[in-house]
Amino acid sequence: MNIKLLGRAAVAGLFLIGIVLSLTAPAAAGEGDGQKEVIFYSDGRHSSVYLYEPPMSVRQYVEPIDELLDLGIDTITYAVGDCSVLLYDTKVGERWGHNLNLVNHIVWYRAGQNAHSFIQRGMDPLDVVTKHAQRRGFKFLPNILLNMLHTPANKVTNSRVADFTTRHPEWQVGPEPDFPAAVHDLPHRLSYARPEIRADRLAVITELVSRYPTDGIEINFKDYAPFIARREVPEHTETMTGWLREIRQACDLAAKEQGREKRLVVRIAGTLEGNRTLGMDLETWIREELVDSVIAMPVTHGYEAGTPELRKVVEATKGTKVKVLAGINNSANPQDTREVFAAAAANAYAAGAEGVLFHTYYPDPERYPYDDSAMESMRFMGYPDVLAHRDKRFRIGSNPKADTPPKYGVPWQLPLELVPGEKGKEIHLDVADDLAAKAGEGELWRCELQVMVQHMMHTDKVKLWWNGKELPEARWRKADWTYQMRPRPQRYRGYRLHVDLRGEDLPKMGRNTIRVDVLEKDSKLVFPIMISDVELVVEYLPGKNGLRPGEGGPGLKQ
Repeated sequence: MNIKLLGRAAVAGLFLIGIVLSLTAPAAAGEGDGQKEVIFYSDGRHSSVYLYEPPMSVRQYVEPIDELLDLGIDTITYAVGDCSVLLYDTKVGERWGHNLNLVNHIVWYRAGQNAHSFIQRGMDPLDVVTKHAQRRGFKFLPNILLNMLHTPANKVTNSRVADFTTRHPEWQVGPEPDFPAAVHDLPHRLSYARPEIRADRLAVITELVSRYPTDGIEINFKDYAPFIARREVPEHTETMTGWLREIRQACDLAAKEQGREKRLVVRIAGTLEGNRTLGMDLETWIREELVDSVIAMPVTHGYEAGTPELRKVVEATKGTKVKVLAGINNSANPQDTREVFAAAAANAYAAGAEGVLFHTYYPDPERYPYDDSAMESMRFMGYPDVLAHRDKRFRIGSNPKADTPPKYGVPWQLPLELVPGEKGKEIHLDVADDLAAKAGEGELWRCELQVMVQHMMHTDKVKLWWNGKELPEARWRKADWTYQMRPRPQRYRGYRLHVDLRGEDLPKMGRNTIRVDVLEKDSKLVFPIMISDVELVVEYLPGKNGLRPGEGGPGLKQ
């Protein structure tokens, strides 16, 4: 036998195996075929310790992890408590329910009992969940809220009150009547301008990255912001940046000690200027690479409507290693459907996002436990090329608190009041899909603009404009939503205008404009005519002359 020939054959065989493996092995998120990262926030409370009668089993504790298997989720971020009180065996913070006398909240009482029972049986809930998630192939990040809220001392509590926050009423921000947007803030929150507050939370964050084999940490700078008083912003914006530098150092030290990456992820409003007005200099955090990833949460409409603020955040990361992900709306609105999620993700990727976050995910109608529809809605969210051929609803909803100034200074487009005889204000809608290409391939089934005109009477006269072109009334379908007993959104009292845009009026990739002018209005009705909702419904065929899902043959259910 020729040993040299045998050796060459073996090398060639190994080379071919290497090629095959390189072609068939799944790419990591963000590599290879353009796959993006999908992060899922598991509350750790509502679907866990609130839900089950004590004592919880290990299976019940890890259930929020296992229910996410095979959905294309890469990273799980997991709530470890309610900021000031924690649901694991902390050595530096306060455990949820550790200081009880009498309680007035049965659910939160149960949560503390479940955590206490687990620890008493020799198991740390966070350690169990962390290791289980990693065994299942997920990256795992504990999530910490920053809402340090003062509660006056009382024999009766709601079971999730910390001694630390109770002892210091003098650290409360208090009301700020000189700042109109402070109507959104909690006046009984404690200010992070106090070094004691920052030190207390830094100790907990350090514990989460150094005592546990986590893959880093996610810090929620979105919920309950701002974390200092608005009047303190000029003096203490740099204080907050300095605190983040300390957190970065804690993560780097833990990474060195454990020999594993400790990723620092911040969930924050997706607006540079808006955060700056609240004392969070996100632009500096990015430029100095104090964070590894920014989860940019929509501050007005979801990204299914538009991405102008998100694009500014992405632009700020150019020349850095910081990655931007986009938060998908939390499904509390029944109109936030699978098609809306797909539109939001597609728009976010077109804006430069490198992934998406599903958070507080309890979609209507079943909410939780998840049904097949809820699971299906999360699939393919990391694949822009797959999403490109998924049905979508690009939509602009209305501000639920239209009578208050915007928290971050970013205005909502809707509701939009229209003045008879005056030119209406343009509404902007982003569309990521190349609909002209899809139409050319024979795969575009539906492309319909829907505009809800609130308080429109049957005698009123309006003009509808799309991308600067008037759409004549002969092309509309007017759907009468003045009174319907069927389920309807709260603001549906009037007419919804439907227009088929296929043909020469297809939406452009990127920004599109809608305008409504009121020509005549019933003078007796005191309510103004308003635009309360805009949607663009996009549906595809699987191929030219293909069938739509659920489409039957002759005589069968369509």
